[in-house]
Amino acid sequence: MRPSPLVPGIGAGLVMLLVTAPLTGDALGDLAGARERRAQIAREATAPAQAIPIVEKASRLDAPDAAAARAMMMARIQRLARAGGVLVEETSAAEAPDGLAALRIRVSGAEKAVVALADAFEREQPLMRLRSWRIEPVAGGVRLTGDAVAVQ
Repeated sequence: MRPSPLVPGIGAGLVMLLVTAPLTGDALGDLAGARERRAQIAREATAPAQAIPIVEKASRLDAPDAAAARAMMMARIQRLARAGGVLVEETSAAEAPDGLAALRIRVSGAEKAVVALADAFEREQPLMRLRSWRIEPVAGGVRLTGDAVAVQ
């Protein structure tokens, strides 16, 4: 009996299968790793964005809401005004984006005292800044009008 011509072909196919099996396993492993990385990137892309704080925790007012933050700002203005002999004419709420507290202030007194008050207001911690301000002359000194802001 004569062997079938398929036998050498089947034998060669089995040899090729044994030779390429490790390479195929590596390729399938790489493919699985790439799919996992792609899925991880997709999960990260759909995750809600984390809010990045504007300032460090030590520089923020630890106030539960904007009203409490404005009260803390008013207390600082009143304390600095008493220490410097400056008259606080007005303190009122001002518009501010979420996470910030804003206070409209109007103070008057001697030029040197008003400028010193503004300087001390911005230098102390927690961080408070005058986002807009104007100094104008009045009888007996100057008047500072501005909007103070702080991070809640």
